[in-house]
Amino acid sequence: RRSMSEDPVAEEFEMLGSFYSSDQLQKDLPSRCGTFRAQVRIPESGLLLCAGENGGQQHRLQFLPRLVLDFQLPSGYPEADGRPSFGLSCSWLSRQQLVAIGNRLVELAAERAAEPVLWFWFEFLERELWYFLQLGDELRFGADWRQIDSTSPDDEDALGFKLELPGRTAREVELEILAVDAYEREMQFKRAVHDCPVCATLTPGHRCTRFRHCGHVFCNSCVAAAFRALLEADRPDRLGCLQCSGEEQPPAEPSLVRRLLSTEEFSRYEQSLLKLSLKRMSDVQTCPRCSVSLITEDRRSSCLGQCAHCYYAFCIQCREPYHGENCKGPIEVVRAAAAAAAAAAAAANEAAQQDRREGGLQRALAGLNQEYAIQDASLEVLDFQVDDAKSCPACFAYIEKNLGCNHMQCWECRTHFCWLCLAVLDSFDPYKHFRQRGGGCGGRLFQIPVTDDDSDNEGQGDEAAGGN
Repeated sequence: RRSMSEDPVAEEFEMLGSFYSSDQLQKDLPSRCGTFRAQVRIPESGLLLCAGENGGQQHRLQFLPRLVLDFQLPSGYPEADGRPSFGLSCSWLSRQQLVAIGNRLVELAAERAAEPVLWFWFEFLERELWYFLQLGDELRFGADWRQIDSTSPDDEDALGFKLELPGRTAREVELEILAVDAYEREMQFKRAVHDCPVCATLTPGHRCTRFRHCGHVFCNSCVAAAFRALLEADRPDRLGCLQCSGEEQPPAEPSLVRRLLSTEEFSRYEQSLLKLSLKRMSDVQTCPRCSVSLITEDRRSSCLGQCAHCYYAFCIQCREPYHGENCKGPIEVVRAAAAAAAAAAAAANEAAQQDRREGGLQRALAGLNQEYAIQDASLEVLDFQVDDAKSCPACFAYIEKNLGCNHMQCWECRTHFCWLCLAVLDSFDPYKHFRQRGGGCGGRLFQIPVTDDDSDNEGQGDEAAGGN
């Protein structure tokens, strides 16, 4: 009787086990059988799956479902009369292709008579199969892709090997391919080591986060810390990639937020996100008394809001008890403050003149200069805010504009709007509004609104020119 070291099957199994992982190769030495799950190598340039009707849905692939080879080694293996018996199964190959693969395996065994052949089989299935079948760089499945879903015993006897063809439609196979590709990519990511650009630390993939829309990778600790900071700032809508910004930063998926934050933090995230979403709806308000959400009329026509739960009537502009008239917006408040400051400056001037008439000239001049300096600074700030500020047409947030074009985006609700006419713009093509011809804001993307001071200066310039 041969020892383990003299058994060629045991030696071959041991050698194969050093090259392939347990999820690729399962072997049973006493039964002299096993299963090999081949990961077929696709072209380095990638593979394009043309799915759906007429191949209209295209997906770039890196991995495919594995081809399964079941083998049984006879007692005479690897002698000349001991060719292994085998069976093939693959969800995305046709019967004709599987037959060609099986015939090639038979040829490889015949070329290496009296030699171990499993290694050559495995290498062929993983490294050479794609070019052997001449599959190209696109994968398509038509309605007649698989005419026969199973083989009969007579077919197996004629072929010399077994075939297993799962009875699936082309669409089912396409969905399986996409699911396998996503899973294999995730496993590849978790096995790798990544450099976090925030903390500059090499971190294993299973402790990292990769954002789907952009592919940027950060360690979980940095992403979680950034998410917590945004929650503290009450900006749950900004949770996303730490590198992208603006419209390039889609919100993080709730499953990702749940994975990185504690149960209490995730509950707070959901509540803050709901509160912010309701706040951005122009017809939804929160009762100042009981915090119940309610639907109100357009705030341009009425400022009355009445809670259906506690019947509290309030002003939807200032959230104070309803006062019977439209509440002043933020810009009106600034104008009122500017007028009050001007009145205070006039009163101070009058008081200084009265004090001077009574003999306190030096004291009056000192007080007047100080008062003028304060009032001039206040008026300058207030005038700047009034001239360069408007309210968002969606959420009425206070917005200042100092430079740039007339396409604006609200800092609060992210609404795109025109600075000239305050029209809400299409977020997918906000510049269409400025391309329209025939009046309106067409061609006025970079036009600077003319103020009263500009008009006066322009008139003076024209008058001076006429005099020359």
